[in-house]
Amino acid sequence: MHNATSLRREDGEAMPSAASNLQIIIRPASLDKLGQNYSVSFEGEIIIDKTRNPSADACRRLVAVGHSGGLEVWSISEPFPRLIIRNIETAAGLTIAENTAHGPRVAAYQPFNASALAV
Repeated sequence: MHNATSLRREDGEAMPSAASNLQIIIRPASLDKLGQNYSVSFEGEIIIDKTRNPSADACRRLVAVGHSGGLEVWSISEPFPRLIIRNIETAAGLTIAENTAHGPRVAAYQPFNASALAV
């Protein structure tokens, strides 16, 4: 799915090989009033059935089961990665947030707190 040729930076240092990155495949799952939902596969197995934030949610799931390192996010419709994440542990602490006051932006991840909804 990728070219494993070792690239070099302008300063001559070798860049990490893409072959060392974990790889996920995202597929459109459904469309609802909030937007597109995706399913996420890793090593041929669906690890997330439905999410609007597939990259960050996949990072959290992979870190939770002991993975670390880089991640390539692939789509079934493109011959190249949609996104390359250098460190899934760092990315697991981030999410995309948006509301009526601002558009999409990167923000610190806050786990859902169901007890906050209890009356």
